[in-house]
Amino acid sequence: MKKVVLSLATLVLSFVVFAQEKEIDAAFTAVESNNIAGAKTELAKVASQINTNTISPESKAKYYYAAGQVALKEGNSIEAAKMFGEVGKYENGTMYSVRNKTSKQNEYFATKAEADAAAANDNYAKPKEEKLTPNLLLKVQDQLRTQAESVLQQANTAYQGNNSNLAGDKFLEASYLVKAIGGDAGLFKYNAALSYHKAENFQKAFDTYKELINEGYTGVSTSWVAKNKETGEDVSFNSKNDADMQAKLGLVTGVKEVKTPSVEKDLYTYTLRVLSGLKKYDDVVQKISDKFPNDNEIQTLVGNVLHNSGNEDKFLQKLIENTKIDPNNANNFYNIGVIQMNSGKDAEAIQNFEKAVQLDPKMKNAYTNLALVKIKPEKEYVDIMNANLGNSAKEKKTYQEYSQKRKDLYKEVIPNLEKAFELDKTNYDAAKTLRQAYQAAEMFDKEDEMRAIEKSLEK
Repeated sequence: MKKVVLSLATLVLSFVVFAQEKEIDAAFTAVESNNIAGAKTELAKVASQINTNTISPESKAKYYYAAGQVALKEGNSIEAAKMFGEVGKYENGTMYSVRNKTSKQNEYFATKAEADAAAANDNYAKPKEEKLTPNLLLKVQDQLRTQAESVLQQANTAYQGNNSNLAGDKFLEASYLVKAIGGDAGLFKYNAALSYHKAENFQKAFDTYKELINEGYTGVSTSWVAKNKETGEDVSFNSKNDADMQAKLGLVTGVKEVKTPSVEKDLYTYTLRVLSGLKKYDDVVQKISDKFPNDNEIQTLVGNVLHNSGNEDKFLQKLIENTKIDPNNANNFYNIGVIQMNSGKDAEAIQNFEKAVQLDPKMKNAYTNLALVKIKPEKEYVDIMNANLGNSAKEKKTYQEYSQKRKDLYKEVIPNLEKAFELDKTNYDAAKTLRQAYQAAEMFDKEDEMRAIEKSLEK
């Protein structure tokens, strides 16, 4: 009975695979006949299954080619460029096929390691290497190259004209077009992300930065440069072999290797900054944190993302970790103190605010917060005083006791408030707070002096 069920399942699976191939062929035929509506219908049938590894590279190339042509006809140039860029993945390089003995279908993998992992299962045959050859891309390659040059020019014009959103769109489109014709598209996509960032279009900037991170972009590239013997101008080559060949022919001299520096840390830094602006958390944050575990700037930005996205527990944990990476960073101790103050951990908050001002004696807000934490018992003292307003000896004694405690409390925090005002003598709120503290401590001469200053700062 089990064998019968398995055979039926295999027949169903095979039918689905063949159906996908049939629908892709139909979409391709429709687009070649300029039947855009028909192509869209067929593409929609298979869109949700196009990433399955049972569809051949040739069929996937047809799918993306047809999707690119549809987008082109509908005026969606960025989507068209993106789809044509995907065609190149299935018409260049090498893929590996492994036959599934149960389904009798080939499964396709981009790397030998993936194919070998599948073949380790007894249900699979030995992997076969399949060389991919350009076909459909050749039909549009010249058109794509011309379009890439035009779009790149539009991108540069938009950027120079400070139209950063348009520049981002055009650089992104150029990156897909360059990818489609086999070029290095990373730099153009990076420029797109930077343009969106400049325009404060944080969501588009983040999406593009994340794509670059997932693609492993670092900005590092190698080229070979030589001098043209006839003109004396520098000539760039994509490979050393090309440069050496030109040198042997006597056309160029002085071949040298040129490497561009890595922008990987900048890419990760900008990604964290836009996420912080979006007040969102994304899994890429942990990836970045793991990549630069001891980099204070990166870890501080990770903390900012956690804080702005509402992950306070993780933010506190990150701040504590950061104090070990950079024990002289007053901001970390200050931020820990703020979280502890807000969660009622007053003793710990005081310790961290004091550590912050020890590291940075000019940190005004730390002095203010020290006073705010230390003054918290005042509410309890006032409640007790208000509950003992009667004329009995006991009530009078209690009132006087807590009245003195309140005055002593203010005298304790006044040095912190004086320091905060000293660091910003134009701050009206700081002057008012200090004047009120003098009043509560019954330091009336000081109160009068500060009242005059407060009035001078009043707007």
